[in-house]
Amino acid sequence: MLSELKANLRRRAKFDVVVIAIILLLGFIVSQQFDFLEWIYQSSRQYEHYELDELVPTLLFGVLAFAYFSYRRWHDVKLLSKYLEEQSLTEPVTHIANRRALFALLEQIAQEEKPQHGFILISVFGLDEIRNKLGFITVEHIVIELLYLLNQELEDDQLIIAWHTGQFIVHAPNYNQAKAHLLAERLAQANKAATQAILRKLHIQSASTIVNRKTSEAELLERLEDNLLD
Repeated sequence: MLSELKANLRRRAKFDVVVIAIILLLGFIVSQQFDFLEWIYQSSRQYEHYELDELVPTLLFGVLAFAYFSYRRWHDVKLLSKYLEEQSLTEPVTHIANRRALFALLEQIAQEEKPQHGFILISVFGLDEIRNKLGFITVEHIVIELLYLLNQELEDDQLIIAWHTGQFIVHAPNYNQAKAHLLAERLAQANKAATQAILRKLHIQSASTIVNRKTSEAELLERLEDNLLD
């Protein structure tokens, strides 16, 4: 959806540039036919007592001021657009990356010449039972605590992405298969050191794969789920 919106905005911008070019061309033709500048000069001399000769430089300064104002507003809109785009890539409750972030990440990887990225699928079992007994709010609290434990195993450039309820995908850049497998094993045991017994009772399964070429979201998920079942 976001990529389609960007494509539509680019098409509209190109169309507007064409329209402006046509208007400028028509303005040049009209000015040439009616000698518009000469008419302005004669009128300014004829009605000089009305200070019409100052109208042209005033309009010129007005155009420059409006151009400066437009540039500043364009810069503000660009910053706001970037902020909103970043907000759309995170979950409102846990503030971690969501599906949009995974899609954007795969698009970025597709543009790299020699990508080398590790992905780990984490499936957490036992949350449904807790939800039935203690409610949704308790599950949210447990998920946040679990995410904190998982983050302790990650490096600064690694990212947790929320996929389904109880499922997360970890992105580890510059990871080969061996390093991704070791990280998956550590993440599967992350809850064992928890101080809360309810967290230790959760069962975590993990699987890893490597992306070293252009890969679709469906292909990545299929590979991760196949490795999870093996």
